[in-house]
Amino acid sequence: MTRVRNGFTLVEVMVVVAIVGITCSIGLVHAGADRDRLQLEAAARRLRLGLERARLSARRHQQACAVALGPEAWLAAESDALPPCRGAALSLQEGVGQAGIKVHTNLPSVLRVSANGLLLDGGTTVLHHPRVSSSPCLVVSLPLGISRIGRYTAPSPAEGEALRSSQCLPLPQEG
Repeated sequence: MTRVRNGFTLVEVMVVVAIVGITCSIGLVHAGADRDRLQLEAAARRLRLGLERARLSARRHQQACAVALGPEAWLAAESDALPPCRGAALSLQEGVGQAGIKVHTNLPSVLRVSANGLLLDGGTTVLHHPRVSSSPCLVVSLPLGISRIGRYTAPSPAEGEALRSSQCLPLPQEG
């Protein structure tokens, strides 16, 4: 007498479910890392964009102004002698629930922008995400207030650690 088999055993089903679960989790881990890296790169672009908006505001209104970098955003800051740069306020993160980016900077609490759009203060800012190995950086060089974005080559700075602009290497030019 032959026995007819009409399905799968419990062990076979459990093995297939385990394989599918492992395969899906590998994809999710890589997707999360890519999302964090893209979020960090977008924050670096917004870091530079905030400076450009402050410079544009000063040129447009032909008046010196001030802007400040907070832990999560550019802020239109008013100093003793300068009005805030209108339109310069800009969040470094694109949406809600995108926590994790740390801002390390040695920029002064208020950056001054001249009426012709020159940055009068300089410094270095490094962005760090705990799940991303590289850290984008922004250097504002004096005397002309030229800014550039790069990759910070030193280990991610700890709170209160000195930043070095020489460790912010320019990104390769895309052709």
